[in-house]
Amino acid sequence: MIVVRNPTSRPPNYNFKRPMKKKPPVLRSPKPKEVAQARDRSWHNGGDIEIGFYARSLQKAAKRLIATLDLEPNPKAAWDACPVILLYRQAIELRLKSLVGEGSNFLKERTDPLSLAKTHSLRWLAQIVCQIVRAVKWENEFHCEGVANLADFSALVDELESSDPVAAAMRRRSVRRDGSVPSQLESPNIIRFARKLDGLLELLAATADGLAAVWDLEQEGISVDLDSGDDFKPTIQ
Repeated sequence: MIVVRNPTSRPPNYNFKRPMKKKPPVLRSPKPKEVAQARDRSWHNGGDIEIGFYARSLQKAAKRLIATLDLEPNPKAAWDACPVILLYRQAIELRLKSLVGEGSNFLKERTDPLSLAKTHSLRWLAQIVCQIVRAVKWENEFHCEGVANLADFSALVDELESSDPVAAAMRRRSVRRDGSVPSQLESPNIIRFARKLDGLLELLAATADGLAAVWDLEQEGISVDLDSGDDFKPTIQ
């Protein structure tokens, strides 16, 4: 028998469910490695040897320029000695940073490597150097020609910071139109100043080396008595 369904009747409800679309897989990036601790970072990113060579090259360039200077008054060559200041300034900035980088190990709070790399303030660097020298109790040994104590050291760095040729020219109250330079930038005065800066550069380098040597020994478990007249104390006669 053939059964004819009512065309108006609804088809049976089979309750079919549409298959659910699969969610796309979630891509998870691997967890980043732990950020190196401050003690594992340095302002020079491992380029301490190269930077030391560069600082010495700046000093050599300054000396070569000094050897070519005409010490006789000459308005046309009045500013020829000024680049000497800039060469010494950068060399000392690098030496100060090297000392601070090594000496921060002896401070309660290390100097931030990024701040150390970015700064160009000699006065700020000199303040930290003084803190380090006091921390290791090397005040009596931290001296060279023209620097008898930390006060002399700070004064010498301040003088160098103030001797920038452009800044010195802008500070002059009565600018003359004859091309003359401020007295501290005259060739004979710069040459005398450079002798002090030579001693300071050697002192900073020796101090940084001494601090690095003491720290390496302490890392190996060898205690160093910083008060005991050891060979690491920097003195440039």
